[in-house]
Amino acid sequence: MKFSSPKKQKGIATIIFVIMYPLFFSIFVFSVESTRYLQTHARLGDAVEMASLAVAANASKVESENKELAQKVTNVFVPDGKIEQSDIAIVRKSCDEIYGNDCGKPGVYDEEGLIFTEYKVVINADFDSWFPQDDYNLGYDEVQEMGSKAVARKYQGYTIDVAFVADFSGSMLDDWSGDDDNGEFANINTKYEGVIEVIKRVTERLESYNDSTEQEINGELLANKAAFVGYNQYPHNGSNFYSDVKYYNNSTSKSWRWWQNIPNIDYGSTVANPLGGTQTLITGRNSYDSSIFSTLALTDDFSTFRATIDQFYPSSGTASYEGILSAAKIVNNGENVRKLIIVLSDGADWHPDYANDRRYPAYAALRLYNAGLCDNIISRLEQRQINGRNVEARIFVIGFGYDIDRNPGLQTCAGAENIQSANSYQDIYDTVLELISEEVGHLYYRHYDK
Repeated sequence: MKFSSPKKQKGIATIIFVIMYPLFFSIFVFSVESTRYLQTHARLGDAVEMASLAVAANASKVESENKELAQKVTNVFVPDGKIEQSDIAIVRKSCDEIYGNDCGKPGVYDEEGLIFTEYKVVINADFDSWFPQDDYNLGYDEVQEMGSKAVARKYQGYTIDVAFVADFSGSMLDDWSGDDDNGEFANINTKYEGVIEVIKRVTERLESYNDSTEQEINGELLANKAAFVGYNQYPHNGSNFYSDVKYYNNSTSKSWRWWQNIPNIDYGSTVANPLGGTQTLITGRNSYDSSIFSTLALTDDFSTFRATIDQFYPSSGTASYEGILSAAKIVNNGENVRKLIIVLSDGADWHPDYANDRRYPAYAALRLYNAGLCDNIISRLEQRQINGRNVEARIFVIGFGYDIDRNPGLQTCAGAENIQSANSYQDIYDTVLELISEEVGHLYYRHYDK
């Protein structure tokens, strides 16, 4: 048996290596490129996921704006691609378009049946190969296309009907700067001007919420809405004062002389059925009452709303129960599932020193609140269903410029957890905004590979 010499074997190995080197190098290059594309594909998937979440959170109806946002997010994750806006497709669908009449029904697609808007982001991008295939080397096409898809849903908080119940008694003409007001509220001279400014700024936020979201049920567009109920001894409808309490003598009108009307209040009927009955027209006006204000029904025309309340002016005494009853009836007629009554007051019902005198609002307020007026308002409101959902209702009291403990009636009405003493107009604004502010919404994500 003959063996080749080691020298000859080395020569053969060298020849084999020279012959196989291009193949080995080609395989190495192909492996490097494959690894690169595997990483790029993974990064592209992450990018589309983040882009869909960003677009959903932004909640814009403008396609070019959404594409620009998706492009910026994707380019951060995948810097070596040629991703143009033309490579991006975004499909926006409402809950109605996906689930039809089942949109908004609890248990169909989630436990609560929250309304949502869905954003599907599709990206197909071109990538230049580092080592493209040729006649001698393995590799990918010179330009390699890769794509990915993802879906995100922005679930919205329920839209709200909010009624601002504002004390417009004479004490609201007093100055109150609060503890730390500056900036936007620095030039407020009187308490009523501060309350109006707070309400105006809150409606600006509601307006922006309505502009940036699209909530529909059964094809009907929903919107956050606001109402205004000013009160001194009575609310005002723009022409006359009126009363929403029930009286023993069922006359359709009464004189403005409150000391004659209050002893005739039917407390039992008022508390038992706070949302029912007819209003009593209050004729005439106390010569000392120079107030200008009126009740504004629920609206999403916030520019007109703001211009109107800007003209209001306070005067006379205080009867908070009249404002709360009127607000309760207004929100009861609204179309939103969330109902919020916010009472803004700078003092107790008139006059706290005569709380045992049956002629005074302070006496009537304590009797009504202690008998459960506000609890019955909430109970009656929450007995309703709107588009298959149970109504959620709340009364919240914000006191400012006085010791809120001097108003035991309103504390009984709202409950300890729904009453706050504000230290500044900014404090009032922050509290109101927290109460009514639409939640950003949680995001649902689903990823697709191409």
